[in-house]
Amino acid sequence: MFGSAVLDLAIGLIFAFLVISLITSTATEAVASAASWRADTLLQGVKNLLNDQNFTGLARNLYNHGLVNPQANGQAQDEASLTAKPSYINAEHFAVALTDVLKISPDVAKENLQDEIKKISDPQLKTVLSGIVTRADGNIDQIRGDIAAWFNQGMERVAGVYKRYAQKWNFLIALILAVAFNLDAVKIAHVLWDQPMLIKGLAPPAGQNAVAALQQLQDLRLPFGWDPAAVQYFSDPLTGVSEIVGWLIMAGSTLFGAAFWFDALQRIAQLRGAGSK
Repeated sequence: MFGSAVLDLAIGLIFAFLVISLITSTATEAVASAASWRADTLLQGVKNLLNDQNFTGLARNLYNHGLVNPQANGQAQDEASLTAKPSYINAEHFAVALTDVLKISPDVAKENLQDEIKKISDPQLKTVLSGIVTRADGNIDQIRGDIAAWFNQGMERVAGVYKRYAQKWNFLIALILAVAFNLDAVKIAHVLWDQPMLIKGLAPPAGQNAVAALQQLQDLRLPFGWDPAAVQYFSDPLTGVSEIVGWLIMAGSTLFGAAFWFDALQRIAQLRGAGSK
């Protein structure tokens, strides 16, 4: 009995976490798309990789290359004049574009490749590319392959920067939603413990759809939203603090991502279904 109640409580809470994670991820993606977060983060990553913070050298030339930025007109003189910014750059395309910009091609004699590298003004970048050319012994395919691998390593750091930035906004948006809809994890846990029958008909949603999940949460009649009783509950100092903690728990749950809670809900629902009726 106790084990069944704990499972029911876990399923209800996980479902609530899934709902707010789905809504938050949808909202964050919409904001990221509107604000061009991915494109801006990628551009900064390329500038860092090529040591061209002012966007006046290799980074600008690359963004004017058709393989890197096919939607632009190829005539940008600074960041403000970029007519388009890609959100993703294929590593092989980056490698071909960079060798084109540096005039490293199969037509250049092996002994002259280093002469092209010496024209690079940045000493650190010059060292990196000189080492790549030396190790490849003039083989253009290997040069491009090594440049692509170098680019991918740099983009792993860029992806980490973007993920941390997106998570901060994810938490902020989730906290705003938790307060706006009064999604209090502590209050929901209390109600589920006292009334486990509320979730007896709950099943994992067929897909990760925020609207469908929210509708299912409403159908469960779990406590959320603002009404006179909720306002009075929050106005009490003791329960008010508890509610703030509940909002923070809800917002913090979104940091794990909707996919995590979706998988957890399915696993626990299967565990409950395998037990005694």
